[in-house]
Amino acid sequence: MKVGVPKETAPLERRVALVPEVVQKLAKDGAEVVVEHGAGEGAYLDDAAFEKAGARIGGRTEVYACGVIARVQ
Repeated sequence: MKVGVPKETAPLERRVALVPEVVQKLAKDGAEVVVEHGAGEGAYLDDAAFEKAGARIGGRTEVYACGVIARVQ
């Protein structure tokens, strides 16, 4: 299963749909997680934190090509 996490686009939205701790659990269970570059910036989470948790950083097109999309709004 591929899970995509795009950067939120709603005005003033600072959250990200998945945090690194959840990404780590999903990756451990065999899911491939692709996080859009900069998706966690509003929540003070950098790309390196997601990579360390097992996610791959990708572009918006790659994220939306995943079978499951995790969004806040």
